[in-house]
Amino acid sequence: MPLADVLDTFNGLPTHALLVHFTVVVATGGALGGLAYAVVPRFRRWLGWPLAATGACSVLLGLVTPASGEALERRVGESALVERHAELGDQMGTILIVYGLVLVLTTLVVRWRRDASGAPVAPTAIDRLGGVPGTAPRAFPGQSQIAAGLTLLVLVLSVVSGVWIYRTGEAGARAVWHDAPSAPATAPRDGDDG
Repeated sequence: MPLADVLDTFNGLPTHALLVHFTVVVATGGALGGLAYAVVPRFRRWLGWPLAATGACSVLLGLVTPASGEALERRVGESALVERHAELGDQMGTILIVYGLVLVLTTLVVRWRRDASGAPVAPTAIDRLGGVPGTAPRAFPGQSQIAAGLTLLVLVLSVVSGVWIYRTGEAGARAVWHDAPSAPATAPRDGDDG
C-alpha cells in the first residue's frame, strides 16, 4: 500500500481524522510537559526522556498530519474555513517539527552533564537554569549556557505550541461544523418552571 494511500484513508476513514487525535494528545502533552520541565528543575530528572520521545513523535506527526490534511482537503474541496485550517495546520506542522527537535536536543544536552575532568564543580545560576538538580554541572565548555538557552527555548515553544494547538483545532472544528444545525433546546420537564 503506497504511503499516499495511507495518508488519504485508513480502514475506510480519512487518515487525517485519526492522526489529528494523536497529534493533539502528543502536542498537548509536549506543551504541558515542556512547561513543567522548564519551570520546575526537579522534574527534569524524570521528564527528560519522556519529552525526548514526545519530541521524536512530534517530528513524525508534524510531517504526516499536514500531509494527511492535504489529502482530505482534496476530497472535501476548498472553502475559506478549510483554507484557514489548512494554513494553521501547516504552521502547526512546522512548530511540531521544530519543537520536537528542540525537545530531543535539550534532553541530550541537559542530561549529558558529566565533568570530563572528574573534579567537582560548584553549580552556577546558569547551571541551575538549564541543569538537572543533583548532577555535575558541566560536560563541555559552554554546555551550561547552551542547556540554559535550550531550556528557555522549550518554555517559549511550549507556549507557542499550546496556542497553535488551540487555534488549529478551533479552525478545524469550524470548518467541519460551521453548517451543522445547533442542538435543539430541550423542553422543560414536568414540574420544571422553565
